[in-house]
Amino acid sequence: MADENLVKLLAGFTSDGTPLQALVGSKMEWGVTILTAAMLSNENLASQMTAEEMVDGAINYYNVIQERLGYYQQHQTHSLERLLGN
Repeated sequence: MADENLVKLLAGFTSDGTPLQALVGSKMEWGVTILTAAMLSNENLASQMTAEEMVDGAINYYNVIQERLGYYQQHQTHSLERLLGN
């Protein structure tokens, strides 16, 4: 009985097994949506920007975040290689 309830609980979160990506779109779409929602929650930004400006800003922020993460991960790999003497 407990297993059945767990399966029902998980099915409820995934629309009966539908992958999350199929529900919310691509990783970029999800990231831009979250950033746009954050901008909307800021009263100053919400009153001074159009919806298109917010989405464009969110796309730009998403791209900057991805670029910086790539730089960080590359730097981290090089640091690890130096530590290992490669």
